[in-house]
Amino acid sequence: MTFTLSVLAHRDIHRSGSAMRELLLAMHPDLHQVTATSIDSWGRGLSPVLKAVHLAALAPSFTPLEQLRFRTITALPSCPSTASRAGGQRARKIPSTFWPSWAMRFSASPEGFHNVLPMALSASLLVINSWVRLDAAAELLGSHTDGPAVGRIQHKLGQDPRWPDVQTALIRLTNYLDAHDIPIDYSRRRRLDYTCLLPHERWLEICRSIGTQPGNGRREWVVRRRLFQRISGLPAQASPGFDEDEEAHFRVEAARFPVFLTPELAEALNDEARAFLLAQHIRNEPVVWQPPARLLDGLDLPGPDPTTIDIPHLHCLIRQGKHPVRRTAQTLGTSTPVVRGILEENPAPAAALTEAAARSTGRVRYAARQQLSRSDFDRLYQSEHLSLARIAELTGISRTVLTPLAHEYGIPLRDGPQDYTRRGTVERDWLHEQYVVRRRTLADLARERGMSHAHMERWAHRHNIPIRPRGGVSHDSALRLAEQADHAPAILRKALTSPYAWQRLERFAAAAPHPSLYQAARVRRITPAALMKQIQRLENDLGQQLLERAERGHPMKLTAFGQKVAAAAREALADPDQNCFAQAGEGLLPSRQRERRVITGEGG
Repeated sequence: MTFTLSVLAHRDIHRSGSAMRELLLAMHPDLHQVTATSIDSWGRGLSPVLKAVHLAALAPSFTPLEQLRFRTITALPSCPSTASRAGGQRARKIPSTFWPSWAMRFSASPEGFHNVLPMALSASLLVINSWVRLDAAAELLGSHTDGPAVGRIQHKLGQDPRWPDVQTALIRLTNYLDAHDIPIDYSRRRRLDYTCLLPHERWLEICRSIGTQPGNGRREWVVRRRLFQRISGLPAQASPGFDEDEEAHFRVEAARFPVFLTPELAEALNDEARAFLLAQHIRNEPVVWQPPARLLDGLDLPGPDPTTIDIPHLHCLIRQGKHPVRRTAQTLGTSTPVVRGILEENPAPAAALTEAAARSTGRVRYAARQQLSRSDFDRLYQSEHLSLARIAELTGISRTVLTPLAHEYGIPLRDGPQDYTRRGTVERDWLHEQYVVRRRTLADLARERGMSHAHMERWAHRHNIPIRPRGGVSHDSALRLAEQADHAPAILRKALTSPYAWQRLERFAAAAPHPSLYQAARVRRITPAALMKQIQRLENDLGQQLLERAERGHPMKLTAFGQKVAAAAREALADPDQNCFAQAGEGLLPSRQRERRVITGEGG
């Protein structure tokens, strides 16, 4: 009785819990064996207050997941009700990757910020005051991570001395999401068709309108994927056509993107995003939304606070010298992910450039376009038959700028030193067929036409054909895969887009009988995220949904189209004459790369 009074005498739940913990330690020397659900048998009709005291007493022995689920850091810890489905209802209010400005505050290291942390934080919001499991939380957000990965991030955060403030921040955010209507339905955003986002012609039009250089294809590739991530809330790796082999290239190019971004380009991309949403019949949602920063007031979190950064000073530093992000971060005493995150939300104005630098970035052509319209150019060159040299004298625009401007305006040039036909004409249809469709190299095509590699590359730029990054699929591999696709069942041909296509089909067919992708991945001994990526790649290539994902009480099942694809894949893989898996998959890679793929479970 005396001990009971000592527990109840405290006005604070957590002080009472500390007092009760002494009794529990006497009764159970190893409190780690006591779970939150086992305390239900400690008495009948326990009041919420006494139940909260029990949870507070057990909190130091809980895992970070349990501390979040039972909100042990709050003034009144509690168990979720049996019927609670708060996690599932919350999913439509949460992006698959955490809001960027918030993710910065939770990351003490660049590696965590760039990789799994944003997805793990989003999944963590679904387990607070909910019985949703971690693997189910990952599935609700698109299965771009898995339960074990989320658990590892939570464990890492739980080891930080600022873990109590991290819990408080996540619980405050969860309470806000549950109490307010969010202007974006992220569940719907995740289901949109993004295959037509930022077409190549539209990218060139944007670059012309703001006077920036479109780049050699990689820049457009990165911009399209970052725009996808901004609209959908999904990781960039989930964008249509993203190949796992491109991930290393993407990370390098994406790290440069915030420096390349300017206010003019950011506004043009926001306009493009709004137009895309309108085309998808979404009229009342902003492109992006962030929870109010005031929810983090008074908290000491692992990551730096971006609001303490002097943005005008950051802009001045970022336009100076080489490696600007790294040096700027060192000067400001912060991390490179924070600098990049701030630049994406507050792009730095373009620096004043020399004439040579301006020409290389398209700024000179932009000024020339403002000075010399298409109709004026056409009148001077076609109607009045003035030469480019004479037009250059009249306008002050150099001939090196007038020539590409004429190509942009669609004005055919007369024979002269700038006319490419003197060194052989390369038709666009032929170049597109050989380089883009058949995946031949420019060097091979140049030898065939009897010209230099540099000249063939100029023809590719002239025809607006993006140059592939180095390390792409070889010519022989592409031709072999195309030949194999011709002998495959018709329903599978659109999926045969890379050497790993047969591996994707084989794993999809093997996963079909299982009740969930998580269980299928365990049987295959690969991560659920890898299996999910492969199936999404198949769905993107084939243009139709293959699976209806598992939900609580409803196992995963194939769509009607998925049943046909699975049957065709099994038949093809079982037929020795059509089984291209060994040849079109691992057989096309060097031995060291094959070994790495087998060990890690990677592959198209």
